[in-house]
Amino acid sequence: MELIESLGSLAWRKYQQRYPQAWIDNKFQTVDDSKHPPFISFRFEKEDGAVIARIKSALENYEGRVDWVLEKHDRTPLPGTNWIICPKRFWEVQPTALDAGMSTGEYMAEHETDFGPMAYADLASLTAYLCGALGK
Repeated sequence: MELIESLGSLAWRKYQQRYPQAWIDNKFQTVDDSKHPPFISFRFEKEDGAVIARIKSALENYEGRVDWVLEKHDRTPLPGTNWIICPKRFWEVQPTALDAGMSTGEYMAEHETDFGPMAYADLASLTAYLCGALGK
């Protein structure tokens, strides 16, 4: 997320944490949420098409254990575009997850239990690659 923020001010951000804090037994405790694959969603305050193109190109050229994509969600009728960087597999599984009445993350956590940890492991390599590719 820090890398994306270095490319432009963000109006909104959301991401999947591997080890979030959860309220359990009347206190916050760290839980392992590795089975849910990572994603990074964001919206720039002022979007620059050249920055989006650079991110997309870098992701397309990355060669890791996981294929990553940049996808957009237009906020019609609201202004701006929400972007998500996530494993390509996330989109491939989405129709099956919806048919099963589950979110994509829930479906993958239940049916593709090894994918999330593999994607988190690859995320460090992806971030290092993107820092170089984007000059950060």
